[in-house]
Amino acid sequence: MKRVIEHANRISEIHGADLDQIADSLGLNVVPQKMEGRLREFYFSGSVVINEKLSNREKRELIAHAIGHHLLHAGNHLAMQKRIYSFGNYHEKQANVFAACLLMPLEDLASFIENRSRIDEIANHFQVREDLVRLRLKIWANFEKDLTGETAKAS
Repeated sequence: MKRVIEHANRISEIHGADLDQIADSLGLNVVPQKMEGRLREFYFSGSVVINEKLSNREKRELIAHAIGHHLLHAGNHLAMQKRIYSFGNYHEKQANVFAACLLMPLEDLASFIENRSRIDEIANHFQVREDLVRLRLKIWANFEKDLTGETAKAS
């Protein structure tokens, strides 16, 4: 996962969390579309199709997630399954980690960690859902926090 984190950090250093600018720089089209059922987004042939009915927070996360697939995984990512979307798939985990790190860079997150901010406060600041904040804090604890408990330097 360190490779995924480093990749998100590089993109964030160049573009910040401006998803429109990131998508444009990668030649990706983001297409809002009316979708029925459980389908929320898919990445196919250089386009990210996103359900227009989603909240802005969900759209941000899913677009960042799709950008992660675009940068990290070869081919298209359109999978039709009988079961509901799962965090169990390794490529999905990588795309989720990428999205969390891209939307909440460590240098911006560090003060929230140091101040022991609440999950909802962090989510409101970064305009993401609380579940993504929880994932981001797990990433920090497992990969970015050094042995003394201090926040590792963002590089």
